Amino acid sequence: MARKGLRIIQYRFGDPQKVLEVESTTFDCKLGEGEVLVRVARSVIHPGDLHLIAAKGSNPSEKLPEGRLPGLEAAGVIEDAAQGALDGTGLMVGMRVAFFYPGAWQSYVTVPVQALVALPDDMSDEIATQVLINTITARQVLRAALGELESRPAWLIQTGASSSVAKMITYFALQLGIAPIRLVRSKQSGEHLERVLPGGIVISTDVDGWQAEVRKVAGDDIILAVDGVGSDMLAELCDLLAVKGRIVSYGALANGSSDMTAFSGKALTLAGVTIMTWQEDVTAEERMQDMKVAIEIGTHAKTMLSRYTEFDLSEIHHAVKAVSAPEKKGNILLKF
Repeated sequence: MARKGLRIIQYRFGDPQKVLEVESTTFDCKLGEGEVLVRVARSVIHPGDLHLIAAKGSNPSEKLPEGRLPGLEAAGVIEDAAQGALDGTGLMVGMRVAFFYPGAWQSYVTVPVQALVALPDDMSDEIATQVLINTITARQVLRAALGELESRPAWLIQTGASSSVAKMITYFALQLGIAPIRLVRSKQSGEHLERVLPGGIVISTDVDGWQAEVRKVAGDDIILAVDGVGSDMLAELCDLLAVKGRIVSYGALANGSSDMTAFSGKALTLAGVTIMTWQEDVTAEERMQDMKVAIEIGTHAKTMLSRYTEFDLSEIHHAVKAVSAPEKKGNILLKF
């Protein structure tokens, strides 16, 4: 049965403020084997969504005559399912779910059943739409960070520590007994972060001598850092790390180039992590565990996700601007 609704679409790559459009459309809703139709209630705008819209790291001149539907994560309700798709899953039509799958910014999305996770009754759509990608990314980062080390480090440097993913990394690092040194861009941001998620050491990088403060805390034997900022911060991390230290990069909030010359001088290693290779990087058991942990985060650690700002689809350009606003305190959500 066809259904009417809205979608956000782009017909060319470029600045999200210029290329994103909101369209009214009729959704065909024909389902193939193993597919489920989800009526979206909330979706979230990740910084990585905007990078994909702008084609950063790929070909921005590629033509999109049929359009591209952005968005990777949403929460909603199962509206319909192909015959047998829900068998043995514990899911049923009418059940609330979250998913991580391309094309999330539209009223109705056809999703493979294995991409869905059921939501507890007491978890709001606003919380549910924030839990999957941030949790999975944080767990991927720590797998990459710790997997090559012979022993668990005492300290972990984090950049952009007030970001949603970084808070998840802090949460899991503390559970593992690792003390995070959490770098933030201002004292005000640091004070808020300590209220929302206490633990480790919070240091503001907007004051002279912050590097000395890091060394005062951890000495000169720091072997591990995780970076979601990039640009000049990468060179600062190289200076702080010990010989043969390791940096795991999972983002580039600063949007600038990075000086890589210090890597060879100290025999440092750099590993990149992206949510887009999660399916192939982990086992089926690890995927299920990652999604289970995400729901547990949304249930038991809501304070990390409780500050957010919502926008209607008609306000998409305001929502995009809010993602990188200096005063941003939480995730930016789209309301359907």
